[in-house]
Amino acid sequence: MRFSSLQTFIRGTDQMIGLSAQVNKTQEQVSSGTRLLTASEDPVASSQVFKLEQEGRVREQYTDNITLLNTRLELEEAALSSVNEILIRVKELTIQGNNGSLGLTDREAIVSELSVRQEELADLMNTRDASGEYLFSGFKGSTKPFVDNGLGNYSYKGDEGQRFIQVASSTRVPSNDAGKTVFVDVGSAQPTFRTSESPTNRADPPAFISAGLVIDQEAFSEVYPEDFIIEFQNPDDMLLLGQPAGLNYNVIQKSDGRVVESNVSFSQSTAIEFNGIELTIAGSPSVGDTYMVESTDNQDILTTMTRLIDGMSNLSLSPEDQETYQQLMSDSLINVDNAQTSVLEVRAEIGARMNTLETTRELHEEVDVISVGLISSLKDLDYAEAVSQLTFESFVLQAAQQSYAKISGLSLFNSI
Repeated sequence: MRFSSLQTFIRGTDQMIGLSAQVNKTQEQVSSGTRLLTASEDPVASSQVFKLEQEGRVREQYTDNITLLNTRLELEEAALSSVNEILIRVKELTIQGNNGSLGLTDREAIVSELSVRQEELADLMNTRDASGEYLFSGFKGSTKPFVDNGLGNYSYKGDEGQRFIQVASSTRVPSNDAGKTVFVDVGSAQPTFRTSESPTNRADPPAFISAGLVIDQEAFSEVYPEDFIIEFQNPDDMLLLGQPAGLNYNVIQKSDGRVVESNVSFSQSTAIEFNGIELTIAGSPSVGDTYMVESTDNQDILTTMTRLIDGMSNLSLSPEDQETYQQLMSDSLINVDNAQTSVLEVRAEIGARMNTLETTRELHEEVDVISVGLISSLKDLDYAEAVSQLTFESFVLQAAQQSYAKISGLSLFNSI
């Protein structure tokens, strides 16, 4: 077989290009520390590395979620701890107030501290997180959950939503507790009621209703669980009925529309009383304005404190009022205990969530260690082997270059 000088040149050149490319590749592997420069070199290993790295990024996001959630739960737990401390003091004050020998001056001193404690409690129940969202508003993070109408009658403006944050592929942990669950849905010692203004009332400025008080538990229990509507009528209608004109109201049973109290003259200075209930409305309602009195077996802690304050402030030392007073103090002690139980139950749940977060974080860290090891075994370069290979490839390239130089110099003309 005969080879031309051109063929010899081409074969030698191709061989040196291939050897040079292999040397360059090995050098790049050594400098980068990885043997997988391109996915085509080892498709299976490259696919496994990509999957492991992607899972690592997901775990990193889960870890960030855990850190964020843990901070939020710590804040909530701190707020509830402070709430519990206040409730302990409220209970102590209630026990002091339950002394039948106390005079009105002694009651005033207790009421003064109770009022301060109530403000502190309301502030804690309206706690915000670092982003400015309210902790206890449910899904309505931008809405202040507990709002006072000016008469110590607090209403809950949030909802019952509970947010969840993903901390693992199959683990979601609640990041909040709705104020309704923690503070509002608290069992009461006796059947009771809550009051509210209708959102369609037209009085300007608005007239607000007080939290009220059960002054005759037996009378109220007879109508429980009936709801009532206080509806204001047109003063001109009174003239047609042969009565003096003036703002007046009816008390109507919600279930059947039966009028319990009719054409009662309204005065801000006079309490509204019916079926063992006593309450007041501050301001001047407009004709057609309505107010709800809803029976319930729950009583939020702020209402418990409001009724405790109102009772200690307004009930006299007469035998009749003293009976109401003693019932109020006894029921308030039970209600405060129930509120403490509700808070402690939620704190226990928060502790369990934080334990779950810690366990999940540790699991992520362990998986990260294993994953890094697997990626290293698939991707990292064996430097000793690579350097040895690079030396050998460089030697072969050098030999090929020297051989090519000698072969390319061969010619018949050199022998003439």
